[in-house]
Amino acid sequence: MNIKQLLAIAKITPKQELDQYFLQDDSLLNEEVSLAALNSKDTVLEVGAGIGNLTILLSKKAHVLAIEKDYSFTHILKGINNCNAVFGDALEFLESLRQKSDKLKHTPVTFNKIVSNIPYSISQPLLLEFFRHKWDISVLIVQKEFAEKLISKERLGMIMSEMAEIKIVRDVPANAFYPEAVPSAIVLIKQKKLLDDKFWDFLCSLKPNKNVSNQVKKCPKSLEKKKVHQLTLKELKQLYLLKS
Repeated sequence: MNIKQLLAIAKITPKQELDQYFLQDDSLLNEEVSLAALNSKDTVLEVGAGIGNLTILLSKKAHVLAIEKDYSFTHILKGINNCNAVFGDALEFLESLRQKSDKLKHTPVTFNKIVSNIPYSISQPLLLEFFRHKWDISVLIVQKEFAEKLISKERLGMIMSEMAEIKIVRDVPANAFYPEAVPSAIVLIKQKKLLDDKFWDFLCSLKPNKNVSNQVKKCPKSLEKKKVHQLTLKELKQLYLLKS
């Protein structure tokens, strides 16, 4: 798909401040859709729908809830069948969905799968927000460096290992995007549980290179001389329960 021509026809110039780098490799777009194993009963969330090249493919398999911040794409996204296009900030919209569910005292079914080439500048807060909602499968294209953090022993990788099964499916070269982006990756995520915000806040409060005993008063003797980055998820959970 010639994204450059489509943007020219629509008289749209990519905005770097909105992370507008459009995937132009059709085989990668199709692979994303295939990995999500969509059917007509699914509602799939897409954040950063942009010019709609992924949106159109998704809409042929499932109902799409597409979020786009740039109103320049209104006429394009509103014209896609089987798609509910929402224009605004994705983090604010997803938070509003949670607030509605709190008022209703139950979780309304809004989406059960996620397929997105997400804005890289908000990758972490957006992914954490995803985990405040219940869903089954997520297929994301993210910066390669960020993908590697998701399966690392850093705090983000630790909490992800508790909440999901994560697999880096393949690398995506920078020139697969227009304009050219950065080395990226397709990530397949299967959710196991929701985010525990209090546990996440606890992890963020710890300094990785300092001894546990200097940061947690009730530290067990077996962990006193360990640095935070040396702890397993089980040990971190143990400290969290002691502190809380």
